[in-house]
Amino acid sequence: MNGEWLVVLPDHPESASIADSLHPARRVHHHSGLPWLVGDWNPADLRVGSAGGSKVAALGVCAADTAELDRIARRAGSVTDLDRTTFDVPGCYHLFASVRGKVRAQGTLSGLRKLMHTRIGGVTAAATRADVLGPLAGAAVDPRRLLLRLLLSEVALHTVHAPLWSGVQAVDEDDCLVLDERGRPRVHRRWTPPPAELPLAEAAVGLRDALDRAVRARTGSGLVLSSDLSGGLDSTTLCFLAAREDRPLTTLTTLAADLGDDDPEWADLAAESLPRINRLQYEFGELPTHYEDLLEPGLPWDEPFPGIEDRRTYRALAAELGAAGSELHLSGDGGDEVLPGGSAGVFDFLLRHPWTAFAQLRGYRALEHWTWADIARMAWEQRRTYPAWLADRARTVIASPLDDEGASALLQLPPWATPDAVDAVRDLLIAEAESARDVPWTEHHTTWGIRQCAGLVRGTVPVYAAEGVRLSSPYLDDAVIAACAAARPHERRSPWRYKPLLVEAMRGLVPERSLRRSTKAEGSNLEHSGIRRNVAALAALCEDSRLAALGLIDADRLRSVCTGLQLRLFTPYAMSTTFGCERWLRDLEAETAPELVGQEVS
Repeated sequence: MNGEWLVVLPDHPESASIADSLHPARRVHHHSGLPWLVGDWNPADLRVGSAGGSKVAALGVCAADTAELDRIARRAGSVTDLDRTTFDVPGCYHLFASVRGKVRAQGTLSGLRKLMHTRIGGVTAAATRADVLGPLAGAAVDPRRLLLRLLLSEVALHTVHAPLWSGVQAVDEDDCLVLDERGRPRVHRRWTPPPAELPLAEAAVGLRDALDRAVRARTGSGLVLSSDLSGGLDSTTLCFLAAREDRPLTTLTTLAADLGDDDPEWADLAAESLPRINRLQYEFGELPTHYEDLLEPGLPWDEPFPGIEDRRTYRALAAELGAAGSELHLSGDGGDEVLPGGSAGVFDFLLRHPWTAFAQLRGYRALEHWTWADIARMAWEQRRTYPAWLADRARTVIASPLDDEGASALLQLPPWATPDAVDAVRDLLIAEAESARDVPWTEHHTTWGIRQCAGLVRGTVPVYAAEGVRLSSPYLDDAVIAACAAARPHERRSPWRYKPLLVEAMRGLVPERSLRRSTKAEGSNLEHSGIRRNVAALAALCEDSRLAALGLIDADRLRSVCTGLQLRLFTPYAMSTTFGCERWLRDLEAETAPELVGQEVS
């Protein structure tokens, strides 16, 4: 098993045999002496505190030392007393507790640190990775769950990100799992978004404090730090926070790929006010092209690599950072999703602040190229409950022509999806609608974006770890997400101001000239170039396709799109998700056995 993994066991006699089946592995025991945490992790990344009959453990970047965890364990009268821990103690970490025979386990709100569970024998066990838990329970990969990874549209959160092994269930990110003395599970809601009522100035104070403490949790780790310095406001902020008090810092900048990319200019501007940094800069031509390593096996993991086209680039950059001595790298990922929230939030205050909402709608109409028909449709849809909306969308799911994802009211699969695949997705999503939680639209849209981003970071973590570098994203910490969620939506996001919440939060720390940036680069030209240069590899992966063998795609149709080079608007994204799943199935087959994948969809 490659990389970090951990299994959580109840305080029950059956846990001993489960732990023995995972040998060799590290262990932490319950107060009773039975195995509690079993797995493979860097000893520096797991801290355990204890007091009386209670134990509390944190896996990941956590500001609490062992003495602080001892105090937390001493105050924990029950496992549900720990709901505030990841908001009060900065960092990004799994939290585990064993209190008077009961067990608590949770991941993070973003989904960067996931948790899943399943039944093994007579008890329930949890784990941080599905490729550990599924085989432990004798389960196979469910092709229908894999099919949901091909969807091109924003849909139900925990269905799309469900573990890919049959019988393995995800713990929702705002919940925690509780196991009683008999190994029986229940779910406890640990967080509910606060009312989005704070004025911008007050919310900015909260965000500044949360980001400050998040970065200090990394700088206080004793590890040698590096950080992205892309030129964007998110990574620029992290650099100024990390470089306070004249701390040495290595920064990473990739230079412009075309004339329209002004990121390097803004990175240079920020660097002028960061005199002690050691800059690593790479020209576009020095980096691998998209899909360059598609035919090479990847590191074993529990889900397809998101953004498979960029995998070789991540490897190259991680190797450079490792060679420069970095032990922990700060990524600006998550800022785009966490800071502004979704643009659909304008409809949430349409009735309470109609003039403000109408003014912003006019701005978004120009910025997002919405038509008035689009606005009317979105406003009408958001009058309905989310489960009802999802049920109607599920009934009309289609194989997409890839022309315009944004304006379509339909759920879409790629055009190479088989009719059976479309039918299977329809059935899965209709079933999901029956049990879906009704949440406000903006909350759903924002959360979906955060979890999509966290999925990319989670998949990239083992790539960096292979080079001896911990990848860390402070914007995805629980406390940072909560601070942003408290801001008034019409002030948190505006069509006329770029990330106003972060700008206000960083005044006096980040130079005003950096805070004035209002542009954002995009790299679609890189995707198109990589596809054209590596078309032979794309076509080769269509041969003997594992997805086709499962009845999920028409390999001939996919090959014709790859070799035809008539790329429509969303072709690159559809190709990325498809080839990510194809590569993952082949790597899983090589690592384990073909029979660990379930039967074809029909």
